[in-house]
Amino acid sequence: MEQALFLSRPTELAGDYSRLHYGAEFCPWNLSSVADILTMRAACRDHGWRFSLVTPVVDQSAYAHLQDLLKQLLPELDADDEVVVNDLGCIELVRGLRPELSLVIGRALSGQKRGPQILDLELNDEQRDYFRQGTWYSDANRALLTELGIERVELDNLLQGVSPLPEGFTGVLHTPYAMVTSSGTCPFRPHADKGPCPAPCGEVMVLTTPESQLPLYQGGNTQFIRLDNLPENLAELGIERVVHHPVLPR
Repeated sequence: MEQALFLSRPTELAGDYSRLHYGAEFCPWNLSSVADILTMRAACRDHGWRFSLVTPVVDQSAYAHLQDLLKQLLPELDADDEVVVNDLGCIELVRGLRPELSLVIGRALSGQKRGPQILDLELNDEQRDYFRQGTWYSDANRALLTELGIERVELDNLLQGVSPLPEGFTGVLHTPYAMVTSSGTCPFRPHADKGPCPAPCGEVMVLTTPESQLPLYQGGNTQFIRLDNLPENLAELGIERVVHHPVLPR
């Protein structure tokens, strides 16, 4: 089982990992500079780690920003590096610049049912199986990924468990923070702003309510729950890599 570390800012590499996921998943303005990304990629080479560039969900206001970054960055990546896309619109951007790079579909596109309300539902076996699946379990969406030549998808660890991935696909599981919901509106910036945010992001908020058995953790524009226990049968689920987040993702 491949073990990966997720970072969004330059940090000294340490730990029993063999890959770095570096970038941003949910906020395009949280991406590091080209120089910082290449610095971390070089650190991976020094440590014998593999490198995955993580690109975020992108709205129209940030598309040109990401396009410019990728134009500078992708020519510098090696053929064995990979790019994680959390927005389908980024596939064309990457393929137009480096068509040979491996693409991974990020967890923001997984369509899983992640909310803590699942703990309050009484489900039969058929319903439980449905709630363990997501976007890439349907025939039509599997066909789309096959057409795009993408075989690896990211998933969140779920309170209700995760269904085995369909044949032909391999999974990347994130821990310990599972994304619950994300929005284009961030509480830490004026809604009318359409440019880079002042650094750093706002503090992490812990949200509790009597209606939920678990707290929500909010960093930037995204809310998460925390699950520390991984499934015991990762290989049977089609999971080949686990990505560890030392801090709340952005």
